[in-house]
Amino acid sequence: MSNMTQPFAPFASSLSRQQVSLLLDTVLYFEDAPKLLSIPDGNETPVAVPLLPETLRSMLDSLPEDEPFAKGRFQFDWLSHGENLGELLVTLPTGETIRQRTALDQFSPL
Repeated sequence: MSNMTQPFAPFASSLSRQQVSLLLDTVLYFEDAPKLLSIPDGNETPVAVPLLPETLRSMLDSLPEDEPFAKGRFQFDWLSHGENLGELLVTLPTGETIRQRTALDQFSPL
């Protein structure tokens, strides 16, 4: 990460329930040591995003349970509150936005 105050540029990603579920499993496995998760952007380029279990659960809840491979479009953005602090903004396919307060220095690459 070249600039810690802006860990990534805003991007959108289409993710299925199965993909989000796997991301949640990964985060829960490393719960005591938060990890930056690779989320594919529109060009399938991985972007390191600091996601917490609550955010991933909300993402999972926004996708249809009966269609594990149907993709929903998520928008990821970052609102900086200074060096290493900020809010991860995740807009769900439903249009609802989740705000996750985040201290970037608590996350490490997976």
